[in-house]
Amino acid sequence: MVLHFVSASILLNIKNTSMKTDEFLKIVDEHNKGKSYGLCPQPFPADKGLNVLIEHFLGKDWYVTLSMSSEQVYTEAICDILDKTQKRKSLISRLFGS
Repeated sequence: MVLHFVSASILLNIKNTSMKTDEFLKIVDEHNKGKSYGLCPQPFPADKGLNVLIEHFLGKDWYVTLSMSSEQVYTEAICDILDKTQKRKSLISRLFGS
């Protein structure tokens, strides 16, 4: 399967890359057509959720250049997000292993 990765903003109608929680919940509510799930959160498709995280952490212009399956694209995105958000050890921590 060849994936032509489309920006998450196109798929979800996201207006900016710094999405707030309430904005995401509004998209989820629209997806569920307002249906209540009581104490549980409304469901949201995993692929659309990953697109939200890609857009938020990597930016709307993030893309892959190779032809890959969606699972491979998501693996690449998760690795990029983890690399980008990982705390860097201080020089002292690196030298003395603390």
